[in-house]
Amino acid sequence: MSESSAAAYHLLSTVRRDVQLLDVSWNTDAHAGAPSPYLLLAYHRDRLTEAARIHKWSVPSNLTLSDLEELCNDALRAGSAGPQIETGDSHRIRILLSHTGALSVTASPTAPLPLPDPMAPSLWLPSTSDPDPPYSGFEALVIHVDRVPTPSSIFTRTKTTRREHYTAARDRFNIPPPPTATLLEVLLYNEDGIITETSIRNIAFVRRSPPRWVTPSASTGCLTGVIRRWLLEQGRVVEASDGELTRTDIVDGEYVLTFNGVEGCRFGRIRLTE
Repeated sequence: MSESSAAAYHLLSTVRRDVQLLDVSWNTDAHAGAPSPYLLLAYHRDRLTEAARIHKWSVPSNLTLSDLEELCNDALRAGSAGPQIETGDSHRIRILLSHTGALSVTASPTAPLPLPDPMAPSLWLPSTSDPDPPYSGFEALVIHVDRVPTPSSIFTRTKTTRREHYTAARDRFNIPPPPTATLLEVLLYNEDGIITETSIRNIAFVRRSPPRWVTPSASTGCLTGVIRRWLLEQGRVVEASDGELTRTDIVDGEYVLTFNGVEGCRFGRIRLTE
């Protein structure tokens, strides 16, 4: 890819900042043992570093955990037009990395976490006595299955500002662009009919016996998100085997688990009819 082409987009990571996370032990563990209001910030740092390697871009010297946290704090101060950070507020932090290695960070308000632990929904699995998920603070998403495949590429495997393929999928179902709040989502699959992700979230389906949350394999070309990584490390989800999650195996009305770096985990339900 030429330098002019690389200059047309940035690598991207979007992080939640929420004071509630200061009391979440697993988030502290993931932040070098220090309490942090940023959701898995070290994982975002790792993802940006890996994406830069994949795109053959420079990794800036200030892409350390402490420096990245300070850049996020600076963005919050700039947004509040004052030196004090409003620690009670919830924010969506957008981190951009250019092909030259330049980092830029902006902050915008977002809704507070509905649960003290944003990963709690991942602990539920359906059973005969408990077929419907508990209320997680979020209403369940309505997830349509896209009409056409989204081919796998470097722009599906890494998160960038080149998002035309995601926008096109959302447009086919009249879903407004993020960060507009909506309960509608669209499920994507690759050229081989293998499920990959949704337009702004990773996803897992209940499969196997005994039941497990099963998420598409990285080999599908899906985005390997930060919450996905944590859930896999904790054994709360497992990667699908070859052919385990295909478009033709989807069941109308089945519950799914979705996850991203701003919401954490939430439930959705497949809708095959439009």
